[in-house]
Amino acid sequence: MKFARMTFASLALAMLLLPAVLRAGEFPKELFYPLDENQQAKLDALVGKPAPEMKLTDWKNGEVTSADMKGKVVVVDIWATWCGPCIASIPHNNELMEKYGEKGLIVLGVCSSNRGQEKMEQVVEAKGIKYPVAKDASLQAQKDWSVMFYPTYAVVDRAGKVRAIGLTPNGVETVVQKLIEETVTASAD
Repeated sequence: MKFARMTFASLALAMLLLPAVLRAGEFPKELFYPLDENQQAKLDALVGKPAPEMKLTDWKNGEVTSADMKGKVVVVDIWATWCGPCIASIPHNNELMEKYGEKGLIVLGVCSSNRGQEKMEQVVEAKGIKYPVAKDASLQAQKDWSVMFYPTYAVVDRAGKVRAIGLTPNGVETVVQKLIEETVTASAD
């Protein structure tokens, strides 16, 4: 009886920790921002689930619809116009789109924050953003993606599921490479 209780308790604990273990097991933790337990739990709750729908406005560089994202790997960059690291990441986002676009990647910039969205068009022009960008005017995407810091990067796989969220700008390409290769391998079978 004592063994059964310990086994049940161990199983219950494993079920609670499984999302964090899977995330840590799939991608190295160095690719992500270091977060406290509560912050991590909010982001981990999105992993493995369908990407939240987004109602975005004022598109630049072309609108991206749910139909456009079907079967694609999607990098969602939730950023703010006043955020230095967000602005510094723009050239890398452009490079990602150029390097992997023909392999099925979409980079989607979501300009969020309760201040600075009115400057989005100026930033797109001044910084040479080449990928689609839109405003999160209602801040619903910010809420649905559990944004706690800028930039917040998420990567969605071709099945439409969130595979990683909370990546540092330097961690994004490693995840993209894996998901692009994963798809090529799967379609080759």
